Amino acid sequence: MARNRIPTYIRGFDDAIGGGLPEGYVVLVSGAPGTMKSSLAFSILYQNALRGGRKSAYFTLEQGKDFLLEHMASLGMADPKAWENLGLMDMGNIRKNLNLLQGRGTWLELFKMYCANTMKAEKLSCLVVDSLDVLETMAKMQDRRSELYLLFEWLRDLGPLTLLISEQPLDIGPGARPPDEAYLADGIVQLDLHATSDLFVQRRIRVMKLRSTRHDTGYYALTYDEGGFEVAKAVSGSG
Repeated sequence: MARNRIPTYIRGFDDAIGGGLPEGYVVLVSGAPGTMKSSLAFSILYQNALRGGRKSAYFTLEQGKDFLLEHMASLGMADPKAWENLGLMDMGNIRKNLNLLQGRGTWLELFKMYCANTMKAEKLSCLVVDSLDVLETMAKMQDRRSELYLLFEWLRDLGPLTLLISEQPLDIGPGARPPDEAYLADGIVQLDLHATSDLFVQRRIRVMKLRSTRHDTGYYALTYDEGGFEVAKAVSGSG
């Protein structure tokens, strides 16, 4: 049975992925620093809240909420109408006060409690977790494969489309084994920086994997202006 799709509102991108990202999927948003992973994930939630009226939540596990809001406002994402449907949770406060949480469950259990309580308050269409790397570190995973499997299954059972930001490089060369999360995710959106000349670097995006979707695995050039993100066919160059 076909799933409903959540539009990304990235101009030119939704048409390339069948109308958007499927509801209920866990999708990795992977890339090196400076590739605008957090900005792109936030934009998807922001545009869905503002233009689609969809309830969404952004869980920042590292940087503070005020800093994130300031950064997104500098990109033009500051329409107060969006906040009627978009919630922002700053889990950094938990990281700073771990000693106060002793006896109240593990850090991962507390994270799940926050997510579940948010879902109970308002059924979410979209959820961003920023980032998998911080979550894994704070959870102190001993058996990474098994614990990641249980986490991904829990996120699917939670219900919304989940965008899980990851700093781990996913460029898989011949004979290399992909990281565990690449197998467990329903989709992988990869962001890169590509040198097209000695002076110019182009941001790029591609869909490495998206279950139940016909899609091109090639790169698109990714740009952002006050109106939001946009893609176009990537121009080849040096690098």
